[in-house]
Amino acid sequence: MNLKYKVLIASLIIIILFSFSVEAKEVKLIINDQKVESNLIIINGRTLVPAEIISKHFGDNINWINNEQELRINNENLKAKLIVGKDKAVVNSTTVPLQTKIRESNDKVLIPLRLLPKIYGGNLAWNASTKTIYYNFNQVTNISVKKFSNKSQVVIKSVAAPQYKISHYQQPERLVLDLKKISLKEIDNSTQMFNDLIKSIRISQFQVNPATVRVVVDINQMSDYQLIRDGSNLILEINGEDGVNASSITSSFKKFHWKDKRIVIDPGHGGEKPGAIGQSGVEEKKVNYQIASRIYQQLKSEGFQVILTRGKDQNLSLMQRVKLADNWPADLFISIHADYNYKSWINGTTTYAHWNASEDNWALAWYVQDEIVKRTKTNSNGLKAANFLVLRESKIPSILVETAFLSNPREEYLLTTSAFQQKVADGVVAGVKRYFYN
Repeated sequence: MNLKYKVLIASLIIIILFSFSVEAKEVKLIINDQKVESNLIIINGRTLVPAEIISKHFGDNINWINNEQELRINNENLKAKLIVGKDKAVVNSTTVPLQTKIRESNDKVLIPLRLLPKIYGGNLAWNASTKTIYYNFNQVTNISVKKFSNKSQVVIKSVAAPQYKISHYQQPERLVLDLKKISLKEIDNSTQMFNDLIKSIRISQFQVNPATVRVVVDINQMSDYQLIRDGSNLILEINGEDGVNASSITSSFKKFHWKDKRIVIDPGHGGEKPGAIGQSGVEEKKVNYQIASRIYQQLKSEGFQVILTRGKDQNLSLMQRVKLADNWPADLFISIHADYNYKSWINGTTTYAHWNASEDNWALAWYVQDEIVKRTKTNSNGLKAANFLVLRESKIPSILVETAFLSNPREEYLLTTSAFQQKVADGVVAGVKRYFYN
């Protein structure tokens, strides 16, 4: 072997050795605006942090079982086991896969940084220019009940505003609120958490990966409820069944306020314009109308004024649709479509707004996208800017929702099912309500 190849091989060995395990002295970690002083370790491109930051930044107890090479994390709501050399952790009886193994170095246990959001919620972000990793975790810090003359408010305080999903169940009647990407701090539940409207309240770290806190409110009696965002807090307001007083007047005002809101739902295509056609022959115009009709019915039942731009198989020009909304006049315009791509494996949900859309318009797009994906579990393709005529020419906040891909065999089938169509409709309606709440 000549000298040239010997030098090359030696250089490669050095590069491999140094890339395998590097003390990341230049890389900084900021957790909720607080700099982490411990050095980070990067192994095969994966960042590991000393387990000691769990007690310092999250306040949880950590115990090292030397003979089992096992680290245990304990608080009132979290029990975790991490074994050196394993690429998985057990958190609250759930096995959480890791992208790299747990390690021990210089009498310190090193855990993958990406494990933290899975158990504590929040998000990781990387700033390349400053070589800084930002981790903003989220926690429920308190829950309390306020009683008024004929309503109760369950106030859930958290570090940052969480994503959420609320469900109403019967027999027994209860409201179930799931908060996403968030963990549960040890909180004081000694205050009274029940009254004539509320039977009891239960709160738990429902799951990890993703971190989810569940709040269950068992109901004695209720006429209706609403969820209000107040900064980083959520207020679940429960209205009683009997009596006319200030709270019921407030509830009636909000319903009347919704009756003042006019929404145009636009089923894309129609008539001789079928739109996209799936592999099994499903026409876009048909599923667009079916979904739009469900949205129409549900918004009406919520008290909104609603119209559809077209009948079952009617054809309207794009400009006619826009003018219908502007001339009514409407407050919102929502166009319903199904997507298509020549690559059949492409899938998911996308919501469009015009590239010059206002912040309010983009907020509407985000709320609708978020609520649809929560329910359908489709892949979120996020928000996108476009110059579609119905978005460009509209004088009101307008969005175009590509619910799923007809070109994808699985999603083509889903688009024809009542269950999936209803989930999309539920998502659109929930997004609209979030828009007006905020």
